Amino acid sequence: MSDLNKNENIELMSFPNPKKSDGTTIFSTIDTANTSSSSTEEILDNFQNPQKDEDFKKKFGLKSIGKIGGICLLIGNCTGPGMVNISYQFQQGGWFLSLLGYILMLGLSGISALFIIESMSIIPGNNKFALRIEFTMICRFYFGKSMYLLSQLFINTSLIITNIASIIICSQVFDSLMIFIFKKTCGISFSNGWICVIENSGDGGSPFQDDYMFITIGYLAILILVVPLGFFNLNDNIIIQIACVIIMLVIVISWIVIFILIGLSVENLPTIGNNMSGISQIIGNCMFNYAFITTIPSWVNESKPNINLKKSIWISTSFSTILFIIVGIFGALTFSSMSSNSTILSLINLSKKANIFSKLSVYLFPFIVLASTIPVFSIIVRYNLTQNKFIPTWIANLISIVLPWLIVIPFQTGDWLNLISNYSSLFFGSIANFIIPFILYIKSLKFKNKLNNYKKQQQQQQQQQQQQQKLKNNKINNQQKQEVEQLNQIDINNIEEGFTNGGNYELVFTTEQENILKELSLETRDTEENTNITTNHFKSLSFIPRKYSKIIAQICLITLSILIVLVIFSNFYFGN
Repeated sequence: MSDLNKNENIELMSFPNPKKSDGTTIFSTIDTANTSSSSTEEILDNFQNPQKDEDFKKKFGLKSIGKIGGICLLIGNCTGPGMVNISYQFQQGGWFLSLLGYILMLGLSGISALFIIESMSIIPGNNKFALRIEFTMICRFYFGKSMYLLSQLFINTSLIITNIASIIICSQVFDSLMIFIFKKTCGISFSNGWICVIENSGDGGSPFQDDYMFITIGYLAILILVVPLGFFNLNDNIIIQIACVIIMLVIVISWIVIFILIGLSVENLPTIGNNMSGISQIIGNCMFNYAFITTIPSWVNESKPNINLKKSIWISTSFSTILFIIVGIFGALTFSSMSSNSTILSLINLSKKANIFSKLSVYLFPFIVLASTIPVFSIIVRYNLTQNKFIPTWIANLISIVLPWLIVIPFQTGDWLNLISNYSSLFFGSIANFIIPFILYIKSLKFKNKLNNYKKQQQQQQQQQQQQQKLKNNKINNQQKQEVEQLNQIDINNIEEGFTNGGNYELVFTTEQENILKELSLETRDTEENTNITTNHFKSLSFIPRKYSKIIAQICLITLSILIVLVIFSNFYFGN
């Protein structure tokens, strides 16, 4: 592990041009991907049918996301559908355990995000993010093709389920808006056909309560407004994300004022929850609120080269955590005996102190915070599915954009929101956002060690060749010859086990990894400007020796695995 500390910023371009066992050289992408003198077009000329710029722009976004835009994007990805149920969680689980859960997930999510970024940078040719590498492609590089297919399932399902929860909330609130403006909202019920309701649910859920709906006016309106945005690229949505975060901050401040006006009571918020059901759901809901790790690679791929990635992550996660705690505590202090299918939006709307301004903030929140993240997650699912031509673009659009709207149809009413946010985060969100990144980081350190050993081996071979050339030219005496022979023997003994003196390159890269790097070069742009990136802007634990950061990753992985199993068990055993 000592080599890892000495060669933190190793680049494969510094390696001698590696050769296969038959004497042919490996593709030149490895040697040119990070050089400022070699443009992306020169790289692509080495392959048949390189993609044109316009084709690339249609498929992926370019590197244009700045500091403010990136932070707002991450905040928006954090403050998703789970935010409207935080007050219920604090009230049922108690403020102490809930607060502890959010602080714990703040640290774990930040480290997890930085670990996945560092795993990206270790892939040859990408130490300055010159290659376009999505989350699932990172998994394919380190895990192989079989686990790549499994990662596609977990990562994309996690994002789709988050979108389903957001769609449910947006549809319910829009139906409430229809009642507020037009005094009724309508829809098609599975059992009763076309029905209309003239008042909101007393417990703050859907206006249609437990009646299973095929389609409602709210559902249809959100679909028309949001679906078109999913066909754009990630960088095209940044202006919307910045505006939404600013408005969201204004809304949260207005909520605090409303909470104070309604009245706060410490009796509504216990230190520790009174029932195991509420306590058991704390970690599950916390994980759901920090389920943004799956979006990190796409953000990195489209961020400007001068962005301090580490600072952006900690600013966005800390800001989101503060919002979670404020909304959770103040909301729980305000409303007593909250039900499992009520949200903070509907409770504010139904309160006696509700006025036009408070109702406006309630109706505006889903469109600002939730509806704006639906296309972002759809875009990232599409990125994962289309990179490496895993599936055709039109099928990827059906899965990422259309499928969530079809799945959500029978779940628009009742208690489905809490069930989705709690159980789905345990099965898919926790694995995709926390387990996979830590495993990838450990695998990437092992791979990096191989690269360092390979470089060391090549340097030793060069030294030996130079010394042997001196021997052939009779420029050294017999004593020097003996010293050279001893040096050669020492060098051979120092070569890491698994490598031969001949430089067997296949022991570093598998055939699958060679093919991946070839394919990634076809989806790469903006190579030259990436040379300005400072690597300590994303090193997760730069103040800790690499061998200790690996131990930390292993401890976090084991802790999370045990915690997830316990939470799953407690949710099923004590759940409602």
